[in-house]
Amino acid sequence: MACFYRGAVVNKPDNRRRGYRQIALATTIPLMMLAAPAVGYFIGWFLDKNLGTSKLMTVIFLLLGVAAGGVETYKLIKEITRENE
Repeated sequence: MACFYRGAVVNKPDNRRRGYRQIALATTIPLMMLAAPAVGYFIGWFLDKNLGTSKLMTVIFLLLGVAAGGVETYKLIKEITRENE
């Protein structure tokens, strides 16, 4: 279904689909911010347990997980704003 807005044809289903996609992408941000550090923590915990180190790997991999979650969130926000333009 096409509508006219100021002389341009606007396709409503495409706009609606784009909006739903942006909402879906935005709802993955909290999951990424929780999952990445959790995976890093468990990898570090596993390595600490098997290598006999005292929380060193846990801290390192937790920080790497937080950084990875931040980078992925930045990329996702950048993609959402690019689709909005």
